[in-house]
Amino acid sequence: MQQLNYIGTRDVQWRDVPTPVLPGSDGALVKPMVVSTCDMDGAVIQGAVPLKGPVPLGHEGVGEVLEVGPDVKGLKPGDRVIMPWKIACGHCTHCGRGHTAQCISVPREAAYGWAPTAPEWGGFLQDVVPVPWADTMLTALPAGMDPLKASGLGDNIPDGYRAIAPHIIERRGADVLVCGGTAPGSIGLFAVGFAKALGAGRVVYADHDTTRLAIAESYGAETWELSKSWLHGIRERFDITVDASGRPETVAELLRMTGRAGVCTSTTAAIYIGGDVPVPMFHMYRNSISLHTGWVHTHSVLPEPLALIQSGAFDPTPVTSRVVSWEDAADALIEPFTKLIVSRAD
Repeated sequence: MQQLNYIGTRDVQWRDVPTPVLPGSDGALVKPMVVSTCDMDGAVIQGAVPLKGPVPLGHEGVGEVLEVGPDVKGLKPGDRVIMPWKIACGHCTHCGRGHTAQCISVPREAAYGWAPTAPEWGGFLQDVVPVPWADTMLTALPAGMDPLKASGLGDNIPDGYRAIAPHIIERRGADVLVCGGTAPGSIGLFAVGFAKALGAGRVVYADHDTTRLAIAESYGAETWELSKSWLHGIRERFDITVDASGRPETVAELLRMTGRAGVCTSTTAAIYIGGDVPVPMFHMYRNSISLHTGWVHTHSVLPEPLALIQSGAFDPTPVTSRVVSWEDAADALIEPFTKLIVSRAD
């Protein structure tokens, strides 16, 4: 079968690989129909994050079930399903706590479209995807839902949601500051959209990129166009802050802009692979400020943003920069994007 791989900076290629077999009696085989990019895809392909190829691409999407094992109870061939980026069993201690990104039944890095285990599981930009523990891993696409709106639920939409929703519930009417800066930048924009949808007070999006600023403005956010000094010197305070900047220095700046008993979430910590990021610990302590980061527990979080999309309360469409055909995926991926969606004609 055909599988799209990252080879090196701005170099992606289709390769012939063996067609996967059913991964056990509780697994499934799925044909990807709509695949959206993760922010890490853009960072890696453009050379911002070092990664040795070849690596299969794609780990957000909607697919059609082709085959299920005899122990699968809730799915059948022909069902349309939302596919998550991380492999999770659903029954280990961590999964039982809802911490599915840290499932202990598989190696820590087990995921689609992600090194070093991607060669085992592949990516979603291929003809057939093996899915273990299918009843846990796959979420039925609600009848009538546009798969273009649902494909990002495999990773980046829940990532933006978790940066806002739990903290808004604790802090009704909270003021929110999201700082972007690193392309592609979809997670920070989703966070802005969820902040507005969930009834935040003042919502501010800061970035130097005019395209992303315009998207944030379309969600109803106030926008700040950043200068070379970024947030340095700004003395305003916010109940909830989100680091979507990919800039280590911004983490400390945001923490100092987080108000008393506030919370800051970093959604771009994968970019900080090069070294530790300093934080103003004593300032955080005396102001009761919390800092959150980590892989999003997609399987546990997904139902809530899915419900918001289904109800019309939240629309991810403004973040989508382009929808392309399966055949055009390789050419489209090497160009800059905010959120690229690849769709099969069949």
